[in-house]
Amino acid sequence: MSPACKYRTTGEIYFTDFTGDGTVGDLLPGTKFGSFMRGVSPGNLNNLLNNYNNTVAGNLTPAGQMLVSTGLFTPQQLGVGNSLCLSNPNGVSAGAACAVAPAVQLAPQGQVGLTWLKTFDTSLAWTGRVNVKDRQIAIEPSVSFYNLFNFSNFDIPGNVLTGILLGSPGSVNGTTRADATSVRVGVGTGVFSLGAPRTIEFGLKLSF
Repeated sequence: MSPACKYRTTGEIYFTDFTGDGTVGDLLPGTKFGSFMRGVSPGNLNNLLNNYNNTVAGNLTPAGQMLVSTGLFTPQQLGVGNSLCLSNPNGVSAGAACAVAPAVQLAPQGQVGLTWLKTFDTSLAWTGRVNVKDRQIAIEPSVSFYNLFNFSNFDIPGNVLTGILLGSPGSVNGTTRADATSVRVGVGTGVFSLGAPRTIEFGLKLSF
């Protein structure tokens, strides 16, 4: 999970490079890849986000600390202590900067998590044989049911909740059950797609 701010357009190194290695979009301090739905559940997500907002947000990243240590700026000039830098950096008066870690929006009541795939497939077939002159022909009609009980499925590979903390539907801190349509599996193309709503396939096989 990585914080995001919709207002900024440049200088990402001052917002989400928490390790000082020059890469941006770092994970929230104290988390790692795969933490969501393992060490962090939807129920305790806001505890993590509150802790981040209270201890990390509004403070300098290593890049900002370097500017202060070289004497180019004071922490206040970079936005430390400026509440506008956490709510709307574009609203800061001229001459001020916002180069601090952003605050993140708390998850809504009823935030959903990643779900597991639910499906039940079955096929029914019957084989009959007829003789035509000196040949025997096998006729096998069949019917197959994919996702027979029509389970709703979400978060299949390629369309899962994003770990970027946008606070909007489709993110891990902005998606309730009512908003989860963006990651719900819809009707696919062809015979069947993974996790799609119930599909019935009729078949006929001739062997001779």
